[in-house]
Amino acid sequence: MREAVTAERHSLPFDSRFLIGAAIGSGTTALAAERGGADFLLAINAGRLRNMGAPSIACMLPIFDAGPLSQRFAQEELLAQCKIPVLLGVNVWGASFEPAAVAQSVKSAGFAGAVNFPSCMHYSRPMQQILARAGRGIEREVEQLRAVQDAGLTSIFYCATRTQARLAADAGIDMVCLNLGWNVGGVLGHQSRATLEEVATVAREIGRLIKRIHPRTRFFLEGGPIASAEDLGRVIGLAPIDGYVGGSTFERMPLEDSVADQIDRFRHASQRRAALDRESARLVAWSRRFGFVGRSGRHLGFLRKLRSLAGAADPVLLLAEKGLAERPALNALSNRKDRAAWQDILHIDVAGEDFPARAGALLFGQRDPAGNNLPALADASVVLLAIHAPERLPAATQRRLARALRDGVFRAPQGRRTLPVVPRVVLISNTPAAGEGGGLESLSAIGLDPDLASVFAGWTLRVPPLRERIEDLLAIIEAQALQSLGMEIKRSFFTSAALQRLRAHLWPGNEGELRALLGALSARTQGGPVQLGELLSALGQDNAGVETSGESLATRTEKDRIVDALWRHGYNRTRAAEALGISRKTLYNKIRRYGLGG
Repeated sequence: MREAVTAERHSLPFDSRFLIGAAIGSGTTALAAERGGADFLLAINAGRLRNMGAPSIACMLPIFDAGPLSQRFAQEELLAQCKIPVLLGVNVWGASFEPAAVAQSVKSAGFAGAVNFPSCMHYSRPMQQILARAGRGIEREVEQLRAVQDAGLTSIFYCATRTQARLAADAGIDMVCLNLGWNVGGVLGHQSRATLEEVATVAREIGRLIKRIHPRTRFFLEGGPIASAEDLGRVIGLAPIDGYVGGSTFERMPLEDSVADQIDRFRHASQRRAALDRESARLVAWSRRFGFVGRSGRHLGFLRKLRSLAGAADPVLLLAEKGLAERPALNALSNRKDRAAWQDILHIDVAGEDFPARAGALLFGQRDPAGNNLPALADASVVLLAIHAPERLPAATQRRLARALRDGVFRAPQGRRTLPVVPRVVLISNTPAAGEGGGLESLSAIGLDPDLASVFAGWTLRVPPLRERIEDLLAIIEAQALQSLGMEIKRSFFTSAALQRLRAHLWPGNEGELRALLGALSARTQGGPVQLGELLSALGQDNAGVETSGESLATRTEKDRIVDALWRHGYNRTRAAEALGISRKTLYNKIRRYGLGG
């Protein structure tokens, strides 16, 4: 039985079908690759180091002896469990160079063949020349693999240039894999330096060269900008190849996505099931009648004050940043929850009036001998009077409004008759300068006259912006998508990386910006969850997560973004760095630069 398995391992399919090789570093991944239909496995030190949390490029550092490291895990975890062929990574940098002895040890251990890894192809040209003069260059790697084939095994040669590919083809190496550089994508991935079209052009040229020299040599690709099956499909359409070898694409990136996604799902499930106390549950149920969504601590604090003020008839100042929905709060303050409530609210937008004086005429009336134009402050058909941008009213009009609200009556211009203030008055300011407490000083800072500001002392409501209630983000997305688009958007609509970026976003446009984002994503044509790159594009950000819109950059400095990320993630620098899309070291340097070390 042992001999049958060994024979099976030593035989790779050399028919015309497309072959898939998996360069992995653990038995778990090897078994998954075998179940997925991989044709062969590569046991190399880069795979093992990836499983230790290091980037693939660490394989070229003097950390571990590559030979024993690769052979140990390959024998214990791959050969002991998998039936498909396993090729062992070998190098020519030992104290002695004995190709036949190495080939025999590879065969005796039960491997199907070998691969030149780690290879000097990863070094710079001057370094490769130094190794070649020392008898440890790319030529020796070809010689070693030729010895492996002479021992009746299979070999695959990693190369990075046309010249290296020619050496392998001249030697009749079974398989040649053009390494396109370290893989892009994922947390540890490199930035792409070449497009898929550029890669296909190079691959087509080198592939044709190999086939002219040795037609039976199989030509593979690995690494570089090929980060998904779709990427490979595009390259195959431009350059005929015989197979693909996946390292990070089969091991690191799927693991990053799947584990992170699974943990995030469990985290989300625990948050959704967190029980509210009885009073908070009643508060949330009350708020839903008016169109509110959410149950975060900051949102509940706002609702408590809103409910206490909703039971009165006194005027209220509503502080709501640009993009926040004002309608639910106005419905609550008018104590109306039906669809007709919005019709009972009269809106006067001072910012939209041609002349500020016209707003005064609408509020207090104008000289009209017939008395047909009833002032808005005395209109019994209006339940609630909403005055938008009150800070833009002339100072005299603000003082007159303050007297009317304080006394409950005012004198109309057309006579000496005194009229009562009938509707409840709510001022709505989108100026973000006011503090949370709504004191006289902060209200004066947004442009209110001191007389008018004194009327609203203690009667100010600040609607929490979206960035302060990120815990409610998914619930708001679900509600907005259902209401605006008629479609269900759940947590699974986004990958964990995209969802993390959503939570790290500062949302300067609040719910209005979120609505625009959902509109952009509703037109997407690709299947599967929204990827990070797709989300960044819809948010108007570059690949580093930096906001590219002029308004966002103007209103939020880098220091502000760092402080916000640290606060939101409990000052955990690792999670804050991930949310910002930078390394922990970069974050640490920026913390020192801005004096945030504490």
